[in-house]
Amino acid sequence: MNKYLIEIMKKTAPILSVLFIIVASTFPLKADDYNHIATDIFWNQLYQGGGWSLYCGYRFDQEGNSPDGYHIGIDHVYDTEWMLDALHCTNRNQCYIEKEDTFVKMESDLHNLYPAWTDLTVYRTGRDYGVVEGEDWRFDNCDFEWKAGLLEPRPLSRGNIARSILYMHTRYNLPVSAEMMQALKAWNREDLPSEQERVRNDRIEKIQGQRNPYIDDPDLIDKIGVISATGR
Repeated sequence: MNKYLIEIMKKTAPILSVLFIIVASTFPLKADDYNHIATDIFWNQLYQGGGWSLYCGYRFDQEGNSPDGYHIGIDHVYDTEWMLDALHCTNRNQCYIEKEDTFVKMESDLHNLYPAWTDLTVYRTGRDYGVVEGEDWRFDNCDFEWKAGLLEPRPLSRGNIARSILYMHTRYNLPVSAEMMQALKAWNREDLPSEQERVRNDRIEKIQGQRNPYIDDPDLIDKIGVISATGR
């Protein structure tokens, strides 16, 4: 190697080392953080072979590609913004630094992550789940409605949504409003766990080490109380 280049490398090595330490401490990386789950675990293990999107039931392959041209991404059923509010964080980076392990576990919990059509998920911000009067479909091929701050998904996804949110509610002490709790409990009774949901629960246990008990025994949901939604 050129002597001039070697000399430059010797002089810059300490500076690069310091920069690496600063970057690593500012943006801590963990083996089980959301980015790792999203890129290495969700598609390759949990949905190996593909599946169906939560809200619309669109078929997709292992890479998240739909034969009908819908782009399928990962959706937090208990919304990330709700987590940030509950932890009093203004953004994800703040929560990573100040609430480190707590937020990492919440954000990367597979029981709360579902495949969803990305064009639809942008309309979820700031809205709770609940009952919307009438039948006002916002998309031609998907039963998904919203009105007056409420979202009502198709009947086949309501039980999954209820059991996912109430798992997050009890596992991480995250708030759910009394109104949404009422709707979720009803949806849990109306849309009981399918074989597909039970298989997913088994896979998550193998990957993550925990089950969603409300999939194993939906009756447990009727015993859940409401954790205050202060700050939402």
